[in-house]
Amino acid sequence: MENIYRKKLPLPLLIWEFMERRDFIVDEIQKFGQMVLGLIGKLVQSRQTQKYDFNLSMVDLEFESEAGFTLKMLIEMESSNLEAFLANHRELNSDNIELLADLLIEISDDPGVSSQHALARAKELLLLVDVRERTYAMERAGKLDFIEGKLRSTGS
Repeated sequence: MENIYRKKLPLPLLIWEFMERRDFIVDEIQKFGQMVLGLIGKLVQSRQTQKYDFNLSMVDLEFESEAGFTLKMLIEMESSNLEAFLANHRELNSDNIELLADLLIEISDDPGVSSQHALARAKELLLLVDVRERTYAMERAGKLDFIEGKLRSTGS
């Protein structure tokens, strides 16, 4: 029934409908990126002021309400499910996946977070971005080296 409806719409209306959908997706991508950047900023600020009031459970609540998943779920997810998970979340473009990896690196030192699991997931995310983008980025390579060094020093 929907296909019949679509065929009867004039081309300008079809274009308008497509543009509205695309704008919504772009807004969701930007909103997610801003949320993650804000969380990284709060974490860094709380560490610099040595008033460590960063609460991972509050971050997970924010993620749950904004993105429909928690960091805990992302960290503990089976590696075989990761690509399907990312495909189901349109807001997770390559830039936002890198931001998510940055956040995982930052929280890897937090109490209540398995450092090795968080770092290993951050590494997986960065490697997926490498594959998606088919480019070499010095900054990404530096993050991967940092993760490798940290994983070696923690005994993984």
